[in-house]
Amino acid sequence: MSDIALIGERTFLYEKLFEDLGVSFLFLSSAVLGSPFLPQFKTVMIPTGFANPEYSKTLPALQRMKSNISDFVKSGGVLTIFGPMVPKHEYDWLPLPLHYVYEFGTRSVAPSGHECSCVLSTSTPECDGYLVPSEGFETVLKDEKDRAILVRAKFGEGQIVATSVHEFPAAQYIMWALSRAKPAKL
Repeated sequence: MSDIALIGERTFLYEKLFEDLGVSFLFLSSAVLGSPFLPQFKTVMIPTGFANPEYSKTLPALQRMKSNISDFVKSGGVLTIFGPMVPKHEYDWLPLPLHYVYEFGTRSVAPSGHECSCVLSTSTPECDGYLVPSEGFETVLKDEKDRAILVRAKFGEGQIVATSVHEFPAAQYIMWALSRAKPAKL
C-alpha cells in the first residue's frame, strides 16, 4: 500500500513535498490506470491541467475509470482534484455532478472553519477558475465574487475534495486527507 497516488506525470516538486512529509506515494500515468496490480491507496490526487490535452493525457483514463473512482471513494479513500485548465469542464467521471469554469487570477478568500480548507496556505491564492457544485457537494471556500473555489462531498465512507486553487496543496491538507482516509483499491 502507498499513502498517495498522484495521477499524472512524475514531477520533482510533488516528489519533494511528499518526501518532506514522510508519506509514501506513487506517480500513476494514465497508461497504468485500471491495472488490477495497483496497490491500495489512502488518497488520490489529480493535479491541475488533467483535462487539457496540451498538459496531460489523463482525462480519457479518468473517464474509463469512473466506476473504479466511485468504488475508491465509497470504500473510504479521499480524492483530491485540482482545476482541469480548460474553458469549461463537466466532471462526468465523478459519481456526483460538478461543473468548472476557467478564469485565472488571484482571489481573495475569507477564512473558513471547515477542516479541509487547510488546502490553502494563503488567503489570496491563485485560482484557475471556479466550481459550480450540485447536490451532494458543500461549498467550503468562496472567492470575492461568491463563487466556489473549494468544495467537498462525502460519498460512501470517503470524500471528494475539488478545488480550482492553482497551487500545491498545503502540507497540513495532505496530512488531514491521510488521517481521514481508509486504504482502498483504485
